[in-house]
Amino acid sequence: MILLAASGLAVGLFTAFRMPAVMGYLLVGVALGPHALDLIDSAEDTRFFAELGLIFLMFMVGLEFSIPTIIRARRDVLVAGSVQVGLTMALVAGGLVTTGVAVQPAIIMGGAIAMSSTAVTLKQLAEQGEITSRHGRLSLGILLFQDLATLPLIILVGAWSQDGTLAPMAILKQMAVAAAALAAAAVIARPLIRVGFSWVLKSRSADLFLLWVLMTALGTAYAVHLAGLAPPIGAFVAGMVIGESEFRHRVEEDIRPFRDVLVGLFFITVGMGIDLSAMGAYPGTILLWVIVFAPVKALLVFVTGLIAGAHREASARTAVILAHGGEFGLLLMALALQSGLVSSELGQPLLIALALTMGLAPLIIQRNHWAEWPFGRRDRRIAATEISIRAQSGNLNDHVVLCGCGRVGRLVATVLESAEIPYIAIEMDLTRFRAARRQGHEVVFGDARHQRILEAAGLDRALLVVITFDHHNAVERVLHRIKALDPAPASLVSTADDLDVAHFARLDATAVFPENLAAGLELADRALLLCGKTQDDAARIVNTVRAELIQG
Repeated sequence: MILLAASGLAVGLFTAFRMPAVMGYLLVGVALGPHALDLIDSAEDTRFFAELGLIFLMFMVGLEFSIPTIIRARRDVLVAGSVQVGLTMALVAGGLVTTGVAVQPAIIMGGAIAMSSTAVTLKQLAEQGEITSRHGRLSLGILLFQDLATLPLIILVGAWSQDGTLAPMAILKQMAVAAAALAAAAVIARPLIRVGFSWVLKSRSADLFLLWVLMTALGTAYAVHLAGLAPPIGAFVAGMVIGESEFRHRVEEDIRPFRDVLVGLFFITVGMGIDLSAMGAYPGTILLWVIVFAPVKALLVFVTGLIAGAHREASARTAVILAHGGEFGLLLMALALQSGLVSSELGQPLLIALALTMGLAPLIIQRNHWAEWPFGRRDRRIAATEISIRAQSGNLNDHVVLCGCGRVGRLVATVLESAEIPYIAIEMDLTRFRAARRQGHEVVFGDARHQRILEAAGLDRALLVVITFDHHNAVERVLHRIKALDPAPASLVSTADDLDVAHFARLDATAVFPENLAAGLELADRALLLCGKTQDDAARIVNTVRAELIQG
């Protein structure tokens, strides 16, 4: 009860401030653990659930692992990922060894620093609409390789914890055994999993399906454990096999609640191992590790992007995005500290630095566009786009500025064309831009979040601005631009759901239309007709409900 109550409070606060939930769990562990309030002892029961969380975490990583995906993005994953992890580990481990640190802990600490947070990065990039950008794809490729690189590092932690030797042949033997066990597990598990899931689906029992998923993840983990490897590696294999099957999406949906809760418990135990007194004992060391994460790791990622063939601007933005610690770095350090492979004097400052940089990551990723400024290309690109948009909008007055021309924006554009109302659409996603162009819409390629782009589109002469992209911060920026005009044009905002209606209304949006509201009311209108209502009665009822919901 103490763990659940404290976790709910901490995660709720961190989520409200758009901070990663992992930081909330870590804070709970620090506060309740033996180094602070000492309300919860790091007992075997807690550690057991944490190990289950780790198993399900690796199972979910396996679900995301796809060989065809890696082949398609082989330059970003295999080239950029391997260079980034290799350079970071080599530089950090080499620097530690020169200061007298043993090779084994130096390698593990280098691996921990090489990892960035997949969950935090992808969530933030998705909110900013940058997943499909060049720096977004490069970041995703490197993160995928980092997740895969965690596996051999976990194997090394287990091997060195047992005998502490660094014999190359012993390491190669351990890796060979691991590779053989994983290959055997994958070969044996593939037909068994497919046959088992096919049989379970025929039963049409949701309970049986969930039990079979749990049995698959835990059973494979236990089988690999019997072979002398870490159980999470077996869970990764099971997830990888299922991830390439047609059962993937249902498995991911059913197992996610178990993963989220148990992974939260794992990070609570990590937090219990953080000794805040180390901040007073080793402030210089912690600051040094933060410096390693910020400029040094960013520089290495920048070099990696250039080697992978990305231009300087994309490489610089990727460097800023990945210059922080990650959950797998915390995992490696927690395992190394628990096993005694890394001493507390070495590990505690790094563990604190990992947590600090991970907590700051969302704020830094939000401002990754600043990394382009030293190269000047950002301003040149905006200027070129501005000239093109001004040429297209020069003769427009009392027109509509359509911000975003995706699936919703294209429908709006089609209606405006049918009504012969002049408009100009601005789209920054290349795929959606090309799709709109193929359909014959008046769309220009640009980023409507920038004031110069909106001015070039004739914002001060517009009758109406329609915002159809669903990125919270971007919508706020556009509404602030509109609000600053006198007179200000009307504004319509389309959102994914109704959670942001009140917030955007406070920013003086003329009306906010959640997509779920539009789809639900359209279905309701058709339902009323099929239930015997006349067209006029159905329209009257739906319009009344629509007005009440929008006002609410």
